[in-house]
Amino acid sequence: MEWRPRRIAFLLFDQCDLLDVTGPAAVFDSAARSLIASGVTRDRPIELRYFSPEGGPIMTRQELVVHTDPLPVPAAGDIHTVIVVGGTEIDECCDERLVAWLRAHHHAFDRVASVCTGAFVLALAGLLDGRRAVTHWGDCDELQRQFPNVDVNPNCIFTEDRGVWTSAGVSTGIDLALAMVEQDYGRELALTVARRLVLFLKRPGGQTQFSTALRGQAASGPLASLLRWIADNPGADLRAETLAARANMSLRNFYRAFVEATGSPPAEWVEATRLEAAKQLLEQTSQNADQVALKAGFGSYERMRRTFTRRLGVSPAAYRDRFSRILDIPLVLLSQKVAGGGIRAWRGFDSVGDSWVSEASRHGHLDRRE
Repeated sequence: MEWRPRRIAFLLFDQCDLLDVTGPAAVFDSAARSLIASGVTRDRPIELRYFSPEGGPIMTRQELVVHTDPLPVPAAGDIHTVIVVGGTEIDECCDERLVAWLRAHHHAFDRVASVCTGAFVLALAGLLDGRRAVTHWGDCDELQRQFPNVDVNPNCIFTEDRGVWTSAGVSTGIDLALAMVEQDYGRELALTVARRLVLFLKRPGGQTQFSTALRGQAASGPLASLLRWIADNPGADLRAETLAARANMSLRNFYRAFVEATGSPPAEWVEATRLEAAKQLLEQTSQNADQVALKAGFGSYERMRRTFTRRLGVSPAAYRDRFSRILDIPLVLLSQKVAGGGIRAWRGFDSVGDSWVSEASRHGHLDRRE
């Protein structure tokens, strides 16, 4: 494979959000260092540049200064990817000079992208017309109102449509950058970057921006109490017929009302609720996989595993290894016992291939499944 150098340009403005810049920048920098370390190239394969309307120091919302160059007049091939960052206030993002520059030069770039409210800049430049897009969940309605020709999808963390990428709030710029690294250099490098940065690779672009529990708590109307009850009782009988009876509705009316209230069919909502319950149990308890599957309402480990793999791209074991809040110390102790000739254990890659895992024999308290 030929690794041609690529220049990635960030467009900044006063009071932009620092993480919108540094999150993706850290991903690309790690990718570049990994390529050099692997011997693929001696020269830096990814060059990061930072631009603003007039150049000079840019004060971010977090009161850290980023030094920038003035907007250039790019020739075709000079810049591979342009990323417009966002900020707390939409009006601050929409500097007309950035909009005009993008409108005039976007054909010179292979990719154009935005993080968070940077999507409004792309929309003003006409780059989102007829395309799917997303922004921070709190601003999706406003983006759709101002730009009716944009297909705004509030239920994803990033999306790509014919070379134009948009991501949701702040940290999702990291997910977007990882997806770009995978597109450019392959999954292996993206996995390496994720491990180095201790990231969860990889959140699918279609993953919702916020949890069903939060959405249920914020819901109003006749199904509000039912949605909260579902979140509190993931292991209960949550078939549509049972939920309709609990809501005192016919099945047909219940289905229609549920979709209107949540934007999702009952079965999809229930599965997402159970997934979140399982994630919480894996993070915060030492219960084995079968216990987690039962308490979360999946009924069997295999059904839970398939849901994790389809929705998150990892097995429950890989998820626990990455996010458990209680197993770090026991794992270290088990490793020490192994060195002293006690419990058998080993370390290796998870079968899904995206995290390091540790396992002890059944004499220990860890339960390992793929």
